[in-house]
Amino acid sequence: MYFKPYGMLRYAPYLLIIPIIVFHALSLTGCVSTSPAIPNIYVVSLRSNSNETDAPIQVRIGYFGICGIDEDGTRCQAASGRSVETLATNLFPELQDRNSSSSTSSNSTASAHRDEITDLLTTALDLQARTFISVLAGAAVLFTLGVAALVLLKRDVQSPSSWERPARSAVIRRATYGMLFGSTALVFAAALATSQAAGALEYASAGMSHVSVLIKSGTTLQVLQWITFGFQALFALAVPFLVGYKAPPAEEEYKAGA
Repeated sequence: MYFKPYGMLRYAPYLLIIPIIVFHALSLTGCVSTSPAIPNIYVVSLRSNSNETDAPIQVRIGYFGICGIDEDGTRCQAASGRSVETLATNLFPELQDRNSSSSTSSNSTASAHRDEITDLLTTALDLQARTFISVLAGAAVLFTLGVAALVLLKRDVQSPSSWERPARSAVIRRATYGMLFGSTALVFAAALATSQAAGALEYASAGMSHVSVLIKSGTTLQVLQWITFGFQALFALAVPFLVGYKAPPAEEEYKAGA
């Protein structure tokens, strides 16, 4: 028999849905735009290890977005379907214009700038496509479907005819638990994989003296993912209390007669 919290306490787990959705959205939209705080939500940042140029160029990547940072500001956009040349023009327009209008004496510096940007963007796109695959997007979809299934499950439990269709109730219950716990497991996998992969890349790039690109892991995204995992685990564990327990008709009649 399920424990039934009293008063408004039984509805408290529903409040976790809002921050879970918000944290999913923030984690997935990192580096997609220059909205406040969005450029600071990134998986890793990359900068050149070359001393040939003095411009503080940095590239940050999220799961779907990419940011270019230089002395002229920060520009971000979605990276899907974009070539290195297109990203270089969009993310570093002032630098590209400056290089194209440079004099003959500074051609070597302009070439170094172009090579540096190309190297950073190529590495960033490779990492985004092959290393940091967005498992978190699948977790967000599963959580949304799980919440919808939870609504159906709660209605089914409260229905007077629920005991007449046990197979249907069992399917809805299993689907609800499967999607919510599956989503939680995917969030855990995403948080752990991102933390370990980003940390390993940062350690490796810092320990190699001749590496061309230095990599630094993003702390904000990792914190968001671990908080999301904690909230989702609490919500999934609270599902039995949210659904409640309904006695079969025979048991209700026995209690009424007693």
